Amino acid sequence: MGHADYYKSGTYNGLCDRCGSKFKFSDLKLEWDGLYVCTANGCWEARQPQDYVKGVRDDMAVPVSRPDQPSVFLAPIIVTETTISTFSFIISRLKSLAVSVSSAVSVALSTTLRGFGTKVVNGSAINSKTLG
Repeated sequence: MGHADYYKSGTYNGLCDRCGSKFKFSDLKLEWDGLYVCTANGCWEARQPQDYVKGVRDDMAVPVSRPDQPSVFLAPIIVTETTISTFSFIISRLKSLAVSVSSAVSVALSTTLRGFGTKVVNGSAINSKTLG
């Protein structure tokens, strides 16, 4: 016989859902999560006060929005030996063009500066008065 095995008018025996001890049902309390628990063994807990806190709605909208622009691709580049040789040819042509442009600029510069009494030595313009 347990401590709840006695007659009490209008109630019946029940078990604590947390500790499993036998109590009169009128001594058990209903928790917020639906469990009937005792108060004698410290099983009953009050509901957490932060469960009642209401959140503040945060407006996350961007003030000025624009639709995404579609990506523009000319064509997918498939790298093969042909494309590598083509790129190598283009690069070599650009290098030779750069050399011919730089030599043309140095020739034009030397002819322009000779009229002013200036010599061009190794790409540098030297005035004849500074040479003495």
